[in-house]
Amino acid sequence: MEVHINKMENRDKIVVLLAGGRIVQRQDGRELTDEELFALLPEDLRGHVVFQKWSFQPVSNYTLRMCGELISMVNTFVHDDGARGVVVTCGIPLLAELSYFADLVWNLNPPLIFTGSIFNAGSSGSETSTRLTQSVRAALSGSCTGKGALICIQDAIYAPADVLRISNFNRAGLLAFPESPLGVFSQPSGNFISLRFPRHRYVQNMKSPLARNIPILTASLGDSDLILRALLDKRSEELDGLVISGLGDGDVPSSWVPMLRKIMKSDVPIVLTSRYPDGIVQATENYEGSASQLLETGLINGGMLSPYQARIKLAVGMSAELKGQELADYISGRH
Repeated sequence: MEVHINKMENRDKIVVLLAGGRIVQRQDGRELTDEELFALLPEDLRGHVVFQKWSFQPVSNYTLRMCGELISMVNTFVHDDGARGVVVTCGIPLLAELSYFADLVWNLNPPLIFTGSIFNAGSSGSETSTRLTQSVRAALSGSCTGKGALICIQDAIYAPADVLRISNFNRAGLLAFPESPLGVFSQPSGNFISLRFPRHRYVQNMKSPLARNIPILTASLGDSDLILRALLDKRSEELDGLVISGLGDGDVPSSWVPMLRKIMKSDVPIVLTSRYPDGIVQATENYEGSASQLLETGLINGGMLSPYQARIKLAVGMSAELKGQELADYISGRH
């Protein structure tokens, strides 16, 4: 996807990369113009901002490889053009996952902040002006430097690993969990106040294209092994990896176990997670299909990672050409 970039225009500015989302798109599908966007910012910020357009595709069309392309572009803004920082707008359904991916691979100091809005630009309840203003102020504050990718939502700045999506229709569409915010704003459009540093990050350098086929398989009450059997019978050779979203501590129906073992014999990494929002994989019981036996079989312990985070982290680890115990250590380390 081609994007016109004026390198001199980006120098020492905060580049606001418009990667879609309701925050910059009206309900009828029309995108806000640069003029309309500038008008939504306080006058003291307008001289510090440059808008660049990227993709306005539906979030359901995004792929991990597209996310990789976006981060490459952000890297160009900062490393080659001399931008002071980057703010990325995107759809709320994509916000937590895209920013989490970025946090795993962003290795530059300038701030990288993701933001979005539940409601369309121009509609009642839209937070376009507030979110853009807060994101730019945070990026300019100096307090977000060297903290990796961040999320600006609900009048605060959060680490992507601490954000959980809980709703798709109200202002509480994202919930910071389990940690407190990294910083807050003194008032809706006021100064950014830094509160703490995020946990230690381990940034991976990707060496090969991101894997495409890493499905998430969720266990549920009375679940059959139909999907696993279908994978083994028809498409197992296309699997790059697999994430299991298990019951409770990470348990699965006993009928899944032989098939998971068979998949692992093909050197396909499988990450075990809990399907609960505040879940953690625990080897507390020992029976066929228990997390304890699955981990002994060789599944990778996803710990406190959500299934969605585990899928992204597995893709990044495989792209960094990690294998075996090295890959397992990366996934389990909560980096």
